[in-house]
Parts: sequence; C-alpha cells; structure tokens
Amino acid sequence: MTFTYFPRSVLSTSIARKLLSRADASKKPRGPPSGTPGATNYNITDTRYEVIKRILYETPKPELPQFTEEDLERHETIERAWQLYLRNKREVKCREMEAKYRMLNEANIKLEQISKSLFVSAQLGNKTVLFPGQLKIPTETPPLNGWNYDYIPSSKPDQSQKKESNKQEEA
Repeated sequence: MTFTYFPRSVLSTSIARKLLSRADASKKPRGPPSGTPGATNYNITDTRYEVIKRILYETPKPELPQFTEEDLERHETIERAWQLYLRNKREVKCREMEAKYRMLNEANIKLEQISKSLFVSAQLGNKTVLFPGQLKIPTETPPLNGWNYDYIPSSKPDQSQKKESNKQEEA
C-alpha cells in the first residue's frame, strides 16, 4: 500500500478515520497475538505511524552556513596547522620515551655487570602494593554466587628469602 500525503485537516475528518480504520482492519495481523507480552498495538511495518510521528515531533533543522572559498581555505589552513602541532607533540613524546627506555636498558646492563644479586632483586619489582589488585569493582547488584567465605589472599614473599639475598650480597 502506498501512502499519499494528506493535509492534517483532511485526515481529521470522520470519513478519513473510517477509511483508515477499514484499511487497518483489512490487513492480516503479523507478529505475536495482541495478548502476549511484548506485542505491539500496531503493525511495525506500517509507515503511517512513522509519518505521524515525524509530522508531530519533527525538530527544525538548522541552516548550514554558506562558506566562501576564502573561509574554506582559512579552515583548511587551521586544520593543517593543528594536525602539524599534534604530530610534533607526538614525536617529541616518542623521542622522550625512547630516551628513557634506552637509559633504563643501559642502567640495567651496568647493574648486571656490577652486582648480579642487585640486578635480580631489581627485576623482581616493587614489593609494596599500593592498591589491592584483587579488589572487585563495585557494581549496583551483588554477584550471583554471593560472598566467598573460603577466600584466602595470595601469600606475600617470606622475610627469610629477603634475608638470604642480603647475606649473598654482603659475601
């Protein structure tokens, strides 16, 4: 069925309402029966509802400004300058990171040559935990399985291992 556009005054007459209701009644119902949950009161493929929504709730579209060639050229120049600025900033940061990485590697190599035990302990990482890594993210609903009463956190490194590594350094 093709939809023809009618002014609002024509659609508001009783004859038009009768015609629309007859056309709606002659269509075969599709989808779930009207009594089932999730069923819609109207046929989804019927475009009349979309047309009515568009007419009633249409938002005015703003007019786009007309640019002259000079305005477009100015805009492109500013865009290119901004992209150049971002690229330069990115390259400077990349060079800084490369220099830091290179110095870190050189320091590791020197430390390995000077003291093997210090190098090994430096590679183990930071022993102090500033934030619990096993902390769960807060959510709005509790978990389905509830609280884990049998949870035991992972053990920290023994103090005896630290003392042994210190004794090896002194020797």
